[in-house]
Amino acid sequence: MMPERLISVVIPSYNYEHYLPQAVSSVVFQTHPNLELVIVDDASIDGSAAVIKSLEQQYAGRFSGGMQVLLKQRNEGAHAAINTGIRSAKGELIAILNADDLYESNRLELMAQAMGDSARFAFSAVRCIDEHWERLQTEQAQAFEAIQRKISGKRFVALSAMAENVAISTGNLLFEKKLFSELGGFKNYKYVHDYDFFLRACLLAEPIFVQDTAYLYRLHGQNSFTRLAEEGLRENRMVWLDVYRDIRKGRVQNPVILQNPDYIAEFYTAVCSEGEKKQKLWKLSLNPAIRAGVAVLKKRHHVEGT
Repeated sequence: MMPERLISVVIPSYNYEHYLPQAVSSVVFQTHPNLELVIVDDASIDGSAAVIKSLEQQYAGRFSGGMQVLLKQRNEGAHAAINTGIRSAKGELIAILNADDLYESNRLELMAQAMGDSARFAFSAVRCIDEHWERLQTEQAQAFEAIQRKISGKRFVALSAMAENVAISTGNLLFEKKLFSELGGFKNYKYVHDYDFFLRACLLAEPIFVQDTAYLYRLHGQNSFTRLAEEGLRENRMVWLDVYRDIRKGRVQNPVILQNPDYIAEFYTAVCSEGEKKQKLWKLSLNPAIRAGVAVLKKRHHVEGT
């Protein structure tokens, strides 16, 4: 019998001393036996360092792949903390857990099984929870969970993600470390580094959508998306313009997408279904003046890539 593949769980954290113990506990009690835990503290100014030290003393022996604690001296944002943790991780597969969220205990076992030996990444259903780990039934929570309904009936997952991130969060992904390397990691987006990574990954490989387990996504006043306003919309437009351009230029390697030689028309139909604004962005995505403007914005905001 082949040994279970090593999964490295990367927890990026900034000033989440209150939530970290529960997040780590949800990794400790995973039914998948072969795990490494990597905690990356992004220069927190609360009591996180002491909490992490205590967690390391308590749980280091639980993880067959070991436990790493990386304490950054300068706050560089979630994308940089995630990249740091993944590059240091030893696992063949990488999972991310945001420090304020939780895993169901069977999550990694079921997702690794669903991936098998051929799929390169996967994501699951999402269930929103509150500060006290209870299921949320608010209008906002229901709207988040409803995003994934777009996946049903689509020939491939990327068609459902032309306007919204159907994976919802970085914490909802399980992927090959080799895939991360091929994509060049997470880009320097403050709000949409997860959506950008997911879309670029979808153009390379078809993800598995696992509905038998859920990522427990906590909604509270400190979520980064609750501060998303003008800057977040600007980042989204850059991501859309980039992925629409890549599709139109044929920069697609996902074999499921390529089964239909006319896949660009499939994408265009999906974009048009999201409204006139997305359709306009599609049409502008190859415009030289627009491309130059995107390049200027990326340089100004230190976003890697062109």
